[in-house]
Amino acid sequence: MSSYSSTQELQGLIDKWNDPKDIATRAAVLIKKIHVMYGRGAFEILQMMQNKCIHPKKMRDLCADGTIYCMDCNADLNEEEIFSFRTSTLMKQKVLNRRKLVKKYTKQKMKQGEIAKKLDVSLSTIEKDIAVIRN
Repeated sequence: MSSYSSTQELQGLIDKWNDPKDIATRAAVLIKKIHVMYGRGAFEILQMMQNKCIHPKKMRDLCADGTIYCMDCNADLNEEEIFSFRTSTLMKQKVLNRRKLVKKYTKQKMKQGEIAKKLDVSLSTIEKDIAVIRN
């Protein structure tokens, strides 16, 4: 076998390996395109899920169970957001008044369920208030 024929045979193998019609090459290209498509989709979903609301004062309200939430994005606000400088003083006062009553009723040895029923709030709100009072 001459070197010319072995070179041609080798070139034929290289061409066959890089053939775009080869099923493995097409599968690899398809998999790459699908990964790119899913990556873009996941990024768009992540962008939609991120909350960009700053919870303006006029959009804050108090639930029946005593939780303060934002009417704009419907998110429950945590303790730091409730007592930030942006929160209205009326809401702060309602929460503080409720906590004073909870403290008074716990000193009277009332059960948490009775306190919740008396103040017309959820039991979890009373538990949170008691935890804040103890700290």
